[in-house]
Parts: sequence; structure tokens; C-alpha cells
Amino acid sequence: MTIRTMSAARPLPFPAAARLAWVPSFGRDFGIVLAVIGVYFLGRGIAPTRIDFSVAVTEQLIAFEQSINIFWEPQVQEWSLRHHAVQEAANFVYAYLHFPVLALVGAWLWVRGRERFLFMRDVMFVSMVIGLVFYYAVPAAPPRLLAAHGYDFGFTDTVFGGNTSVQYAQPSLILNEYAAIPSFHFGWIALASAAIWVNTGSRVARTGAVLLTVVMSWAIVASANHFFVDMALGGLVIIVSWQVAKRLERRRQLRAAIVVFAARREVREAA
Repeated sequence: MTIRTMSAARPLPFPAAARLAWVPSFGRDFGIVLAVIGVYFLGRGIAPTRIDFSVAVTEQLIAFEQSINIFWEPQVQEWSLRHHAVQEAANFVYAYLHFPVLALVGAWLWVRGRERFLFMRDVMFVSMVIGLVFYYAVPAAPPRLLAAHGYDFGFTDTVFGGNTSVQYAQPSLILNEYAAIPSFHFGWIALASAAIWVNTGSRVARTGAVLLTVVMSWAIVASANHFFVDMALGGLVIIVSWQVAKRLERRRQLRAAIVVFAARREVREAA
């Protein structure tokens, strides 16, 4: 009988430590994102509740949409309510697709290049700051709450109003039902879609990115959680945040170049 010793075993192609060297950096980067998201939601949750003001803001948003003939949200929801399965699909997309998509796209970007991930993270962080300004300065009620305040435009609360298997309850500490503008359910999905688009040339991936935003847009309206103008504001916030993040990225690259230049200079002087 031949006994194979450990030293005779076939060596692994890469040391285990080398294969797992990325784990601490990956965990640190995503840990920072989770911590900032937690602070963002706490800040959103403790924003003062100004119900009358919020409803008045929403009235103005509706009046604006009516003035330019795009107040189609009641019709979109009415069509979606005809079949329970369709409405459940909208509820599911709205409640469950948001953060998993962001997490998967973030992980994909990190693997493709950490700087790509950092850029998307910066866009998201900047948008959070802008969003908090809106929640404190211009709170707005979502369509689903209008009937409860005496304004019946035909909206039905499909996510929180019962008759659904979707569970989207939020802890009271972070809950803010009057934070309808800007819509980050739209804005952050649009950000994920844009990140996919600019980081790959695959037609399949790019088509999927566009479909993500289209499907989320429908689900947002079909579940009576936002108006078109809310989504437009969410998209505008992402555009502004993208430009700010580009400036931050250039500064980060400049600092890195300065560090490299200084290190090379020290090596030359030491030689």
C-alpha cells in the first residue's frame, strides 16, 4: 500500500492567502457603503413630518403634470390593477428589486476595477446628500397617500394597502412616508443601469440595463408610489451627482499621481 504524504500532494496553483487577498478590501469598501446608507436612512427617517405642506407640494406636482398633459399615472395603475398577477409583479419589482440590483452591480464593478466601483459609490453618496436636502426642505406625499388626505385621484395603495403577498415594512426609525421627491427607486436603478452601460460593450448587458430602468419605472407608477415628475427629479439628481463624482474622481487621480511622483523622486534621490 502506498501512503501519500502531504508533501507529495499536488500543490495548489495559487497560495490560499493570495486567492483571498481581495476579501478585506472588498469587505471594507462595502462596509463603508452600508454604514453611509444607514446614516442616510436615519437622516431621512428623522426628518420632520409636515403633512399639510407635503400634500400641498404634491398638489402642485399634479397641477404641473396636468398642465403639460403627462398626468397618466392613474391610467397606468388602472391597467395594472386589471390582473392581480400583474399588480403583484409591480409590487415585487418595487419592493425587492431595488437594493439587490445595486449590490450586484456594485460587486460586478468592484471585480472589473475598484475605481469603477468607487465612482458609482461617490455618485450614490452625493445623491444621498441632495436627497436629504429635499426631504427636509420640500417633503412630498406619494400618490398612494392622497386619498387618505381627501384627494381622490383614483390611486390605490397596492404595496401597503393589503391584498398582496409582498412585505415591504420598514422600521419606524427610518420610515418617512413623505419623502417622495426625488424618487431614488428610479434614480438609483437608473444609476445602476448607467453604470452597466458605460462599463461594458455587450449589447445583451446594455439591453438588460435599459430594461431594468423601464421595468422599475412601470412598477413605481403601477404601485402608486411616485409620479413621473418625482422620477424625473430622481434622474436629474443622479445626473448632477455624476458630474460631482467626476470632479471627485479627477481629484483622487491627481492625488494618486502626486504620491507616485513623490515616491519616484525619493527613489531617484536615494540612488
